[in-house]
Amino acid sequence: MKNYISNILALPGLYRSFRKGIQYQKQFMQDTVGLEIEHIKTIQDGSLTEKDFKRITDYYGYAVPAILGEGFSLLRGIPMTKQERTTMTYLGSMSSLFDDFFDEKNTSLTHIQSIIDNPQESLAQDAHELLFIRFYLKALEHSTIPDELKQHLQKVNDAELLSKQQTNKNISIDQLKYITIHKGGVSFLLYRSGLGICNNAIEEKMIYLVGGLSQVENDLFDIYKDYNNGITTLATIETNINHLRTYYNSLTDEIIALVHETDYAPKNKLKFIRFFSIIASRGLVCFDYLEWNEAKTNGVFSIEKYSRKELICDMEKPYNALKVFHYYAKC
Repeated sequence: MKNYISNILALPGLYRSFRKGIQYQKQFMQDTVGLEIEHIKTIQDGSLTEKDFKRITDYYGYAVPAILGEGFSLLRGIPMTKQERTTMTYLGSMSSLFDDFFDEKNTSLTHIQSIIDNPQESLAQDAHELLFIRFYLKALEHSTIPDELKQHLQKVNDAELLSKQQTNKNISIDQLKYITIHKGGVSFLLYRSGLGICNNAIEEKMIYLVGGLSQVENDLFDIYKDYNNGITTLATIETNINHLRTYYNSLTDEIIALVHETDYAPKNKLKFIRFFSIIASRGLVCFDYLEWNEAKTNGVFSIEKYSRKELICDMEKPYNALKVFHYYAKC
C-alpha cells in the first residue's frame, strides 16, 4: 500500500514533465519534419497519402522523441539536447516509411539495401522513397554516431526480413518469441542511438527488452488486424491468455531488474521504472479485456469466434485509462 500511494503521488510530476515535452515536440515537429512534409506534398505521384503523413506527425515522429527520448533521459538524468531531439525526430519519422517498404510497397530488397548503405535522393523511385531518404539523411547528419546508426538500421532491416516467417501458421513458439522480441528490440536500440553511443551492456539489454515487450504489447492491440491479415503473433495463436500474460510479466520483471543493475542514480532509476510501468500497464489492461472474451468461450481463447469489437481494446475509454493508473501504482 505504501508503494501504491507513493506511485500515485509521483504521477502528477511525471505527467507534467511529459506534457511539457510533448508540447515542445509538437512545435519542434512543425519546424523540422513539418517543413519536409509540406515540400514533398508538391510531388503528386500517389505514393503518399494523408494517412502516411498523420502516422509521421501524430505517432512515430512525435512519440519517439517525446515519449522514448524523454523516458531514456529520465534514466540518465540529462535532458535531450537539440541535436539529440533532432536525430530522434527524424529517426521516428522515417520508421513508418521504412516499414512500408516491406508491408505495403513490396520494395526490392536490393534497392532497400542500396538506400541503407548509400542514401542519395537520386535513388528515390517515388515521393515515398524520397521522403524516407531525406529523413534518413537528416538523422545521419545530426547523429553523433552516424556509422553506428546505419548499423542499427541494418539490424532493423534484417529483423523485418525475419518477420516474414510470421506468415507461416506452423511457426514454433520459440521462434515466434525470438522474432517478436528481436523486432521490437532492435527498433528501440535504433531510436536510442539518437542519444549517442550506449557503452553499457546492461542498459543495452534493458532497452532491447523494453522494445521487445512493446512489440508484444502492440501485437495485443493489433490482434484483430494481424489475424485477418494472416500474420501469426503470440497473441493470435494463444488459447490461454494467462500464459501470454505470464510471459509478459516475466519480461517486465527482467527489465526492472536490469534497470536496478545500471550505474545510474537511484532516483533516476525510480523515475524510469515509473515511466516504464505506465507503458507496460497498457498491456495489462488489454490482457484483462482479452481474458473477458476468453471467459465467454468456456475458458479457451478462440480468436475465430470473436468480433472486431470484442478483440479491439479501446484505451480511450475512461475505465481503461483508470485501470492503467491502477496497474502502474501497483508496480
